[in-house]
Amino acid sequence: MVKIKKNTNGDSRVADHIPSITEFNNANIMHIDDVHNVINEFIKILKEKTFNHDWTKIDDPYRSMFYRDLCATLEGRLPDFMNGEWARQHYYENERHHLIQYAPDDVDMFDVIEMICDCVAAGMARSGEVFDVDIPGDVLVRAVKNTVEILKNDIEVVE
Repeated sequence: MVKIKKNTNGDSRVADHIPSITEFNNANIMHIDDVHNVINEFIKILKEKTFNHDWTKIDDPYRSMFYRDLCATLEGRLPDFMNGEWARQHYYENERHHLIQYAPDDVDMFDVIEMICDCVAAGMARSGEVFDVDIPGDVLVRAVKNTVEILKNDIEVVE
């Protein structure tokens, strides 16, 4: 939980008086510190997501399903890997960050950043190229709004 002290002295939309230069300077320093703390909270939440990234590739029964579908695709028995049992579950049910295939209603910027990092890491490691990371605009708008709510819920404004 990030604690932010109520402070109206640095914003013409909400200031209730003309602040002294000292009040103005203090308000700006407080704001900079508050943003620093909110960004640190964002980083903390993002780090927590790393522990579950692609867990369906290493935990059974999904790992075995993934390997089976990968081999079947490479051998030509499964014409389209994306239509395999593992892919359907991985992309649409179990992993939140594959936003081109499916974006949950509560998609957030943590999902967006995880997807970007995933695409860059996978593309560079596998082919030396990064395929298009073309997240639909409506998904990005929803992600921003949902992330604002997540961060708001992690802030307590104190007097």
